[in-house]
Formats: sequence, C-alpha cells, structure tokens
Amino acid sequence: MSVLLTTAMVATLAAGCGSSDSGSSDSGSSDSGKEMTYWSMWNSTEPQAKVIQEAADAYEEETGIHINIEWKGRDMKTLIGTALEAGEDIDLFDDDYMRTIRNTQEYLTDLSTLEGEEEFESHVMPVILDKAKSWGDGKLYAVPYQVYTTGVWYDKAMFEEAGVTDVPTTWDEFLDVCQKVKDAGYNPITCNSDSATLIYGFQLARYIGQDAVLECFNNGAWTTVPEAKKAAEDIATLVEKGFFSPNAPAQYPDGQNEIGFGESCMVLNASWIPNEIVQNTGTEVDFGFFPWPSVEGGVDGAEASMVGAQGFGIVKESDMQQEAFDFATMIATGDYDLEMASSVNSIPADTENTEWPDAISAAEPYFKEMTKAYDWAVGLESNADFTPVITENVVKLIQGNITPDDFVQALADAQ
Repeated sequence: MSVLLTTAMVATLAAGCGSSDSGSSDSGSSDSGKEMTYWSMWNSTEPQAKVIQEAADAYEEETGIHINIEWKGRDMKTLIGTALEAGEDIDLFDDDYMRTIRNTQEYLTDLSTLEGEEEFESHVMPVILDKAKSWGDGKLYAVPYQVYTTGVWYDKAMFEEAGVTDVPTTWDEFLDVCQKVKDAGYNPITCNSDSATLIYGFQLARYIGQDAVLECFNNGAWTTVPEAKKAAEDIATLVEKGFFSPNAPAQYPDGQNEIGFGESCMVLNASWIPNEIVQNTGTEVDFGFFPWPSVEGGVDGAEASMVGAQGFGIVKESDMQQEAFDFATMIATGDYDLEMASSVNSIPADTENTEWPDAISAAEPYFKEMTKAYDWAVGLESNADFTPVITENVVKLIQGNITPDDFVQALADAQ
C-alpha cells in the first residue's frame, strides 16, 4: 500500500467524456449526429454530476458526440441489472466498482480490447487495479474513479467537548469513547440503512478476516461460526447501551446528516461522507478519522479496511465502446480527476494527483499503512440477491428488533 500514490503517470490519455433524479441532461445536438447514453449513479444536483457534466460538454465540443446522461442516483445498484438484462440502450454506466464488475460482468466489455487500456492502467493505484482484476479473472472490466477509503468519521469538536483526547484502537476503548460522547449529550453513532451492513461486516472481519467472512457467507454457515454471533452480540451491546442514534439506521442520507446538524458524532462509512454531510446540511464540520477498532482475539486491525472506487462499466453490446472508454478515462485521470477530488473531497484516482483535500486528510496517514483491502461491506453485498436479506436483518439488529441468535438463524434460513 505504501506505493499506492507513487506510480508514475507516463502520458496523457486521449480525451473522452461521459439517485433519485432520473432526468436526462440535454446540452444540445452534436455536430457528428452521434449520441452516447450514460446512466449515472449521481443525482444531477450533486457536485460529482457537475464535474461529469462539464467533462461531457468538453467531450462533445471536441468530438461532436453528445453524451445523453440519465441521472439515476443511488437507485443505480437496483436498476442497472434489470436494465441490462432487458437490453436497454446504454453505452456506459457507473456504480461501486465491485458491484459493477461482480454483478454485471456478463454485460461488460473487456477493456483490454480497447485502445489506450494498457496506458490507462499505469494511472491506477495498484491496490485498486489488482482488486478490480481479481473480480474479472485477471481482466479489467471497469474504469475506476473517485477512490475511497473507509473508517469512522467523527466531529472533532464533539470529541473535545466529551473529553476524548485519543482515538480508540480497540473495541473496549471504542465503548469508552461512546460513553463519553453520550454523557456529553450526543448520539455516539449514526448510520444509514443502505450502509448498515458495513458495521456488521467490519465487526465480523475484525474477528476472522475477510476470507473467512466470505466463506461463512458463501456456505451459509452463520449458526456454526461462533464469531458470526459474537459480532452480532457486540452490535447488540451498542444498542443496549444507547450508543446508536434513536433514528438509526435512517434513510439515506438522514443518518449521516445528523453529524452536520450537531446531533450525532460518528459514522462508519467511506471518504465521500464528509463532503456529503457538508453539502447536505450546509454546515462546516472539522472531521477526524480512525479505522474501525480491533477486537480481543481477532485477526485484523487498522491495517485492514475497505479501499475501493466508483467504476464506469462499458456495455459490450454498445457500438461506441471506444468512445465510452475515452470519456470514462477522461474523468478518471488528469485535470478532471483533480477537479473531482477537490470538488467532492475525495481521494484522487490518478496516481499523479497526490494531494488530498483537507476535509479527508485525517485518513491519509492510515491509508498509507493499510495492507489489507476489504471489499465493499467486507463482501456481504457480493451477492445481489442476498443483499436485501442481510440488510434487512442488520437493520433489525441495530433497531433492537432481533436478538443475535435470531439474527444468525435468519441469515442461515435465508440461504
């Protein structure tokens, strides 16, 4: 991981372009008469969308190809599979790069067949590239952009008011911090329902590691792996002590917004969260960061975290595969990557753009020491059919509506 930000960018890529706001952008007809259809995971009002639209306009001016952008928002993860199966006219789309590759690979173009792919790889962080290829049997099926890391983001002012001087590194220390924050009059932890699986996934992985989590997941061994119940019991402890916000898990983005509104202190999520909270609430928060704590007898600690990216998938039935690739790589490298990072406070995807925005700079020292890259939700959302089941039961667990025993039994029965 120490080499993540040092890979040299050897050349400039060819120019290209490309929740729940499903309207289409319409910046005029193209001189070439050609049009490319791009389904976006962003809402048209989000800063990511503004950067992408700017790139699309520049691409059209240069090539004469109009980018028809349909802003689908976070519903993308539930919409895209059905749309591709139905043969919708889509040239490219974006979503979390793991979901893009693992859930829709049969519809995607092997990017090695396109001009400039090898050059593009030299711009990608090794950990991101290796992960993406591991899901594609050694082939690259998505263009990664807007890199993220994951951990606990917290309001430094609340920590100071609560008398917390050091970030927790162990589970017991984390419980102590939660109690101090609660005593200071704040909800220690908040979360959204669409990312509740992160909390259970991280806690289980701290005990047994991601490979064992995936083995448990794939074999439906929830009732026979003691740590699966133990992780649920730990979350139940947070509930019993009143450490979760009473609204948790809240509908996205209401949970995370509680930090901006001064109600809650901490949220486990990716490095786009500080920007979203500030954008959604219009408040300024000085964010701190720490990795999810280790547990007694566990195998993983601060060196292990979810590291990933969003990813553009290019549909193999498209007759504009090269153009779509040029568009995607335009956003993922160079000036537009830098603009994306500065506009939304994200980690630059291009290895030549090494400066992190101030809002997420607290995570940079930890990021450089991470040697184990978890999948999104530590793999618990790797099966699209099972994701609603595990999400539903984790939500019940956080709400205190299911016991740890019933939780693991419900997951086992569903598989």
